[in-house]
Amino acid sequence: MSSETVLQFTEVSKTYPPQRTPLIQLWNQLRGHQGIARGSFHALKPLSLQVNRGQSLGIVGLNGAGKSTLLQLAAGTLTPSTGQVVSRGRVAALLELGSGFNPEATGRENIYLYAATMGMGRAQVEDRIDSIIDFSGLSDALDMPVKTYSSGMQVRLAFSVATSVDPDVLIVDEALSVGDGVFAKRSFDRVMQLREQGTALLLCSHALFHVDLFCERTLWLDKGALRDSGPTGIVLPRYQEYLDAQNQGSPAPVPKAPHAATAPGATQPEVVSEPLEGLVSAQRPDLVKLLKAQVTLDGVTGKELHGHSGQSDLTVDIFLQVSQQEPHPRAAVVLSSDSGKIIGSTLSAAGALQATNAQGHASIRFHLPGLPLNKGRYRVGVYLLCENGRYVYEWLDPFAHIALAAQGSHQGPWLMPGQWQPVPAQVSVLTDTPAPA
Repeated sequence: MSSETVLQFTEVSKTYPPQRTPLIQLWNQLRGHQGIARGSFHALKPLSLQVNRGQSLGIVGLNGAGKSTLLQLAAGTLTPSTGQVVSRGRVAALLELGSGFNPEATGRENIYLYAATMGMGRAQVEDRIDSIIDFSGLSDALDMPVKTYSSGMQVRLAFSVATSVDPDVLIVDEALSVGDGVFAKRSFDRVMQLREQGTALLLCSHALFHVDLFCERTLWLDKGALRDSGPTGIVLPRYQEYLDAQNQGSPAPVPKAPHAATAPGATQPEVVSEPLEGLVSAQRPDLVKLLKAQVTLDGVTGKELHGHSGQSDLTVDIFLQVSQQEPHPRAAVVLSSDSGKIIGSTLSAAGALQATNAQGHASIRFHLPGLPLNKGRYRVGVYLLCENGRYVYEWLDPFAHIALAAQGSHQGPWLMPGQWQPVPAQVSVLTDTPAPA
């Protein structure tokens, strides 16, 4: 283990034996039985990895692939069945936020307790408690028992403590969007800041644009085994193709956020399952929120629209609320295939969205004439992002579907621009231009 290595797995695995009666368990212990019992569940098969200081590693895979098991082994909350896990420095894990709280103690007391589990002494906490409280936004409730807190308040407090310890390794399991509104974005920015300061990051997320944004390398786990690993730019497209193949023929594919390389999203948003039908008159001033959207094709507004390839005009109107903390968010429109594979996206310009009344309402329109898509059925998604286009506040995807008709034998989802014409006379087949292989 080199001096730069902060986390190392050496042939690490985790196996859970089948359920046995207490008597059988005692008998196996007395016999010193070390073998793997028949019917055991292999949550993670032997795996070796190394993470150096300042590196970031993404972990992807379907549910049950072993991602959370790997992170819990790295955090030390699980012991390996075989192999060895070695970590160096302070490890902060955002796994089950708030699980270390004492519900009878106050929020202030729990700050000290929670920080102590991460290796911080009382004097260190005293130096940082003001910033922890300020970040959490819970100063008014800090001397109340945690059992009186809502789940969102507990998450705020836990996240504020966990990210204040200046960890050498930060382990994140689907926890990049905690709380709501502006605090969720601040939590995302805090993780970005730690990463930029040199903290090693292990990130598990189903939101692939998280992994693409944060991680240099990615592991793809499948049923507890390593299926692929390498640079994120190579592994993620392979995993996305696998997901697309899994979604083929599915009557209701799971909505996917845009991939960071091709679309504007960059964090786990709150999914809005039912779009609002009208503007909301009274909104919390600290929230950035989608209020209403409508999709129009050739002058007809609706959720199931019909048009013609290369001819129909698409218009998407987006209404939202801005806040004093986030006065200039950005809107995005994403076009996807019916199975959810992204075809294209567009992001509004920085500063284009501004409040038009005292309630903080704003609106913007995207117009695309001569829709350059081939015949088929497509999804239209609407997204609301922060001012730098990294954090997604909310999404509506699919918000509407459009079905396009076309003549001819064109293949693929989009209509390729260009023209066919005769080869210029001065270009001869006898020139030195090499023939295609």
